[in-house]
Amino acid sequence: MKFRVLSTIFLLTIANGTCDNKDFIHQQPLLVAELGSSVIIPCSHSDDFINTVSWFKHSVGKKPLLIAYAEYRSGSVTYQNDFDNKNQFLIRSGTGSFNLTIMHLEEYDFATYYCVMSFLNIIKFGEGTILLHKESDGIRRTTVLQQPVFDRLYPGDSVTLQCSVISQICAGQYSVYWFRHSSGYSHPGIIYTDDNRSDQCMERSENGSSTQSCVYSLSQTELRPSDTGIYYCAVATCGKIHLGNGTKLIIEDSQFAWNPITLVLATLNIMTMIVIIILLKVIQNIQIRDSQFAWNPITLVLATLNIMTMIVIIILLKVIQNIQIRD
Repeated sequence: MKFRVLSTIFLLTIANGTCDNKDFIHQQPLLVAELGSSVIIPCSHSDDFINTVSWFKHSVGKKPLLIAYAEYRSGSVTYQNDFDNKNQFLIRSGTGSFNLTIMHLEEYDFATYYCVMSFLNIIKFGEGTILLHKESDGIRRTTVLQQPVFDRLYPGDSVTLQCSVISQICAGQYSVYWFRHSSGYSHPGIIYTDDNRSDQCMERSENGSSTQSCVYSLSQTELRPSDTGIYYCAVATCGKIHLGNGTKLIIEDSQFAWNPITLVLATLNIMTMIVIIILLKVIQNIQIRDSQFAWNPITLVLATLNIMTMIVIIILLKVIQNIQIRD
């Protein structure tokens, strides 16, 4: 009965987005594994207010399946939907973790896995881990390469991401997917490109084997800070999905906001103007008053100005050095 309730809540949550999605459940967004190998899908959390922890499997075009659930800190795991009969799935529950191990991976094991935790009437989901199929090096026939972006990007800028694919020519269509993973609470956003479309493709034959090299592009315009993230290119061809190495985009909040050099220079100018005003005021008072001081006010103000200028210059040089190291 309990797993039916959890399954119902899962479907309602996906449909309506009503769950509490606090970022205390941590999952890796992507894992790549070879057919026949074993993989550990980690799930960690930072909350002690938990009654039940569970794992769901979601394959594209199918309903989510409850793999197993456990009472928190009980050490006893209850498997559902015949996952215990396959001797493939093993769940280990520890302090702050609830990890899923899948052994002897088969084709249908490549899916999205969600770690779910509940407390009273609150259900909380992890962002999910996408498990993708990786060809072994001995039979690798498709390579997906992504080029890094070195330019600084600011809101309103445009950028074109490129993905180079070298693959064996096989019957049937192939598809290209772009998706973005960003920090925060959102799931990876998937962008679909039309089948068999690319900017440039070249075919060649070598040793009786035909291969093609294609370049795919994704243009992003009117960038916003929320577009920051890692963009992955995935190619579905010959019945398999091949994942690129990812391109990281960082969009600065503003081209001028909180620029350290500009900030220090502006501070230097303001301090210089203040000292000059004070100096002029002191000179004016000296001209009015016909008295002799042991400490020459002009010398004192000039010395203060020099000291303040040196301090600001040192700070400016330190900021420039830190920026050069970071870049």
